[in-house]
Parts: sequence; structure tokens; C-alpha cells
Amino acid sequence: MKQKFCSLLLTLFLSLFTSEALAVGNKVNGIYYLFSGTNATVTYDVNGTNNAATYKGDVVIPETVNYNGTTYTVTAIGHWAFQYCTDLKSVTLPSSVTSLGNYAFYHCENLTSYKIPNSITTVGMYAFSECSGLQSIDIPSSVTSIGVYAFQNCTSLTSVTLPNSITAIDNYTFTGCTALTEITIPSSVTSIGSYAFYECSSLVSVTIPNSVTTLGERAFEKCSSLTSLPLPASVTSFGQSAFSYCTSLTSVTIPNGLTTIGLYAFANCSGLKEVFIPSSITEIGNGAFSNSNNLTTVKVKIKTPLPINTTYTFRNRANATLYVPKGSKAAYENANYWKEFKNIVEFIDVDKDWDTTIADVTALVDIILGKDNAEPYLYDHEAADVDGDNNITITDVTALVNFILGLQKTQTD
Repeated sequence: MKQKFCSLLLTLFLSLFTSEALAVGNKVNGIYYLFSGTNATVTYDVNGTNNAATYKGDVVIPETVNYNGTTYTVTAIGHWAFQYCTDLKSVTLPSSVTSLGNYAFYHCENLTSYKIPNSITTVGMYAFSECSGLQSIDIPSSVTSIGVYAFQNCTSLTSVTLPNSITAIDNYTFTGCTALTEITIPSSVTSIGSYAFYECSSLVSVTIPNSVTTLGERAFEKCSSLTSLPLPASVTSFGQSAFSYCTSLTSVTIPNGLTTIGLYAFANCSGLKEVFIPSSITEIGNGAFSNSNNLTTVKVKIKTPLPINTTYTFRNRANATLYVPKGSKAAYENANYWKEFKNIVEFIDVDKDWDTTIADVTALVDIILGKDNAEPYLYDHEAADVDGDNNITITDVTALVNFILGLQKTQTD
């Protein structure tokens, strides 16, 4: 009885899932439609097997269509409507269309550019996936949702404009877009999904706004041309291998607000030379910087050494210098793993530029004069207490100047 019931449920599920795929398209002036009420959805040949031959060249979809004496308004491009139409060059849609279905233009290899009409609100999953000839796509502000894999393996896509109307870049959206060189993520976006830009090997720069809080696993993995990574302070988490194999990265500053550096986050970043880790970090995942063998500078603002569970997290530590907050050198020199760095040097960073210079003295004086007394503070008030007496006074200025002079003497010896 149970087996019969499960079989019935499976049959029902399959019938629902394939209802559009098996539906008979009604041909009007060379275009296939499905009709419902007063609306029409563009679909494909009844069999679906000859879809590549169904639509060719330049196709114009009308706003209304008359069938058997009834006028219908065309409101959607259905699932699989133009899939595998390899000879399709362009499609003009009316303003009445509000959605592009799943796989709508899947594998349309000769579609070179496309401007989505500003009536469209949703772009389905795999909508333009495998459109290997697509060079540019213009997405209007009417679009609020872009499905997973929407532009997967669009290997000729060099530019894309994302509107402020979307709130997320879904999983795999641009994965395999090997010609994409740059992208600006709008301030409306709060999350970037897993594999979103995976293997975008020509991506040189990406602008991530302060609105983004999460990056999915492998979001930028194998973006081998990415040279800089300005992560905003709003980012509170990123997944495993988020930036692994980004071989052109030379410097990474972890945002102050992030608590965990994920597993293998920057693994195999062979060009990486310096890493800056803020005091907000409470965990460094296994292999976070493994095989980043050119890493020679690691600066941390964490006073108490964190436990490191694997030997390959900072594999090149024997050749690297570790910079730690003033007063914590002894703790790091006695901490498992951390003590294996070639050099351990203390530093003070009042002006938040990750360096100890005369500019820190200026910042410290500004704090004493009350020029930085409102949160969020421009300067690091904790670092400003150089002498450790829980007060920021002129004695801290003296202590900081002496510290800088000591560093300079050490560097010249």
C-alpha cells in the first residue's frame, strides 16, 4: 500500500513538473503559444525535439496574438521557449512581457547581445546559460530576481550592468563567464551566492558595496586575474574557498566585522604577499591560506593568539614576518604554531592604516584634542592607549614616538 502511494505521489510530481514541457504549442505566424485566460506564453514546437529549427534569425514577438477568434496578450516567455535555437540572432519582446522562464534562451550560441525590456521583473534560472556568443547583456531596473545559473558559461560576456532593483546575486549566476573583466555590484545587493563568479578567469576588478553581508562558498574561486579585493566592513561571513586560486591577488585586508575566515578561503593564492587580520576574527579556518607560498607579511590585531588546527593554514610561515599588537609579542612567541613564524614584530596602528608611522602620532594628538570623540571612531582608541594605563594622554604620545624611533633603529641595524 505504502509503495503504491509513493508511486502515485511520484507520478503526480512528474506530471506537474512536465506539464508545460508536454503541453501542445499553438502556432500563430511562426510562433508557438500556450493560452490561459486572456494571456499567451511563448513556447516551443510541440515535440520539443526540433526546437533548434523552430526559431531562426531575428524573431519579433507581438504584444497581442489572435487565435481562433480570441485576442490574447503575450505576457511571458515560457520555460525552454528558445532553448537550443543555435541560429537565433535576436529576439524583440513587447512591453507586455513580464517574465523570462527557466532555460528561456539556453544554448542560443549565436545570440550576441541582448537588452532585456524594462517590463521584465524576473529572469528564470539558466535563462541565458551556455549562450557562448553573448557579449553584453543589459538588465533594466524593473528586474527584481535573477535565477541560479542565469548566465552560466556565457564565455564571450565581457560586460554586464546590474540594476539597483536586485537584492541578491544567486548561486552560479555568472560561473564560467571567462571573458568578464569587471563588475560593479549595486548597493541593493546584500548577498552573493555560492559559485556566483566561479572561474571568471578574466575578472580583474569587482566593486562590492557596503550593503553586502555574506559571500557564499567558492563565490570568487579561480578568478585568477583578480588583482584587488576591497571587502567592505559590512561583510560578516564568507564561505569555504571563497577566494581560493585567485592567483593574481597580492594583498588582502579582512574587514573588521568578520568573525571567521572560512576553510581554504585564500588557499592556492600563489601571488598573495600580505594579509591583514582585524581584532574581530575569532576563528581562522583550516587551510585558510594554504599553498599561498609567497605570503611574507601577516599582520594581526588580535592580542591573544588564536588556535590553529592544521600545519598548512600559513604554510609559508617559516619565511614570513608576523606583526602583532604592542604588548602581545611574548604571547605569540610562546603560542603553538604562531611561534614558527620567521620574525614576530610588534606594531601600533592608531590611524587604522595597518602601519606604524608619524601619522599615528597625529591621529593620537587628534584624539587627545577631542577631534575624534563620536562613534564610529575614525581612529583606534584602544591602540591609542600606548602606555596601557587606560587613559589617552600626552604620555601616550611620548610612548608612541619612542616606539617609532625604536622600530626605525631596529630596521637600520
